[in-house]
Amino acid sequence: MTDNQIWAYRIDDHDGTPTVALTGELDLAAADELRAILTAQLDRPATTGVTADLSGVTFMDSAALGALIAAFQHAAATNHTFVITDAPRGVRRIMEIAGIYDILTGEAPHLGE
Repeated sequence: MTDNQIWAYRIDDHDGTPTVALTGELDLAAADELRAILTAQLDRPATTGVTADLSGVTFMDSAALGALIAAFQHAAATNHTFVITDAPRGVRRIMEIAGIYDILTGEAPHLGE
């Protein structure tokens, strides 16, 4: 586990699909490192996708949301998957307002269906 004072992450690998468990406050100060961590996990050899577990996140701003979107876009560009799970109510609401919750959870219908 890596601890960055107001936020932390832990990476668990499940048969080539890492889960990045995030805790604490994800804000502008965390965004660049968060983006780098998620992208690095997506770029690991033999990785098919990455899951971000948000169950421990207590706050998220637009910069951190942008980091999740960047990870999703990177995954799509490299033919991988990126999904989020277990977003707490407040974090989920921010994503719903932004219109990306269903996309990041993998619940959105695919284009062309």
